[in-house]
Amino acid sequence: MTVWRQSGLVWLGALIAAGMALLTQVLLARHFDTELFGAISYAYAIAILVSTFGFQGIGEVAIRHQGRLDPARCLRAAAALFTLGLIGALVWILTVGSPDTEPALLALFLPFAIVQIGLIAGMISFQMDRNTIGIALWPVGFQGTRLLVVIGIVVAGGAAITVPLGWTIALVPVAIFGLRRLGRTGDWRTREDGEANSSITRSAFPFSATRLLEFAEIQMPVVLAMPLLGAAETGRIAASLAIIQGLLLLPIAIFQRLLRPRFHEWTRDDPGRLRRIALIGTGSMLVIGASLGLLTRPFSSEILALLFGPEFAAAASFLDPILLLLPIWFASIAINATLVSHRLADLRLGTQLVGVAILVMTPLVMGPQIGPHGIIWGMIGSQSFLLVSGMTLLLFSRPRD
Repeated sequence: MTVWRQSGLVWLGALIAAGMALLTQVLLARHFDTELFGAISYAYAIAILVSTFGFQGIGEVAIRHQGRLDPARCLRAAAALFTLGLIGALVWILTVGSPDTEPALLALFLPFAIVQIGLIAGMISFQMDRNTIGIALWPVGFQGTRLLVVIGIVVAGGAAITVPLGWTIALVPVAIFGLRRLGRTGDWRTREDGEANSSITRSAFPFSATRLLEFAEIQMPVVLAMPLLGAAETGRIAASLAIIQGLLLLPIAIFQRLLRPRFHEWTRDDPGRLRRIALIGTGSMLVIGASLGLLTRPFSSEILALLFGPEFAAAASFLDPILLLLPIWFASIAINATLVSHRLADLRLGTQLVGVAILVMTPLVMGPQIGPHGIIWGMIGSQSFLLVSGMTLLLFSRPRD
């Protein structure tokens, strides 16, 4: 199966998963009022950010070394990173992020965050053995599970706290399957194995941090909106970003899921090929992102009202400029996904920290009185910087790490 056919299959799976995720958001928005939907979106975003920081980097190290790792060391590294992420989230909530907004929701999303380790493990296992069908269908499985839980809550008239509880309970079997499959994939060892086990936490940290920042690029506007603009505006921004996130699954599916193991291989064995693929992919994503943004923009208010309800039509003022940002965002994902060598991963972490700082500081400096426009300008500045810095690192780095 060629790379393009594999990409098409993975993208199809991503589209199905995105459709399920979007329908989940729609049902939640219609079942709860705008403020409660904003609070759920806020708690969910924080949980995903914490779990990504805790577990994703370990998976990247497993891909690089094909599982030649000490499981006990991996567990300790994951626990350390997850704890660090949780402390960061608590500091944010207590100092900036409206701790009085549905504290029960925030607490009940903690076990949901822990369960994500199994979902990440499942995807890593399929990436390690280059199982294209598994990469395509794994997100469909857990997004479908989340959707079924929400359907049950809507039918039963459940309260907001049943959302994280239901998701956690329903996803436990899926997470166990993912962990068991990862345990059977690769060459896991309990003895010392040179470079692979030299410092798992040190090797995982740049990948955990960069993947956290990748999710932050999507979820941080929701996290920022809660203390700056209130729950109702947070709900409208979350609805807009649900549509954007569905569109972003195209470059994410191809460059962060399907081609990720090949990037690790090419950065070691064929850096010239890696650069060619990166440049071709970036150019393609620019064109595709621009096409999708321009085709969607004239119908943004109608799409929001149709999916989420008439009260969300006003969110088009936020969605419209973000759709114009789409080609830069697509290209940024493509180019930065190829920077996986040790040196470039460290440098990329630095550029992403700057990018997220632009995203966070712009609305804080501009103030809440201008509404969501501060967040919009922060997103534009952040993604533009990430695209330029990613191209610079790719073109001017040393050929071999």
